[in-house]
Amino acid sequence: MHHFKCMLCGYVYETDEEELPADFICPVCGATADQFEKID
Repeated sequence: MHHFKCMLCGYVYETDEEELPADFICPVCGATADQFEKID
């Protein structure tokens, strides 16, 4: 599993994918995929 953390609100998204989809939106604060960093 891979984890991506929203740099704005701290939400962590878990997925099997290596990267977030380009159109991913944070369900908590609405940040776009470019506001996430891979944390593992």
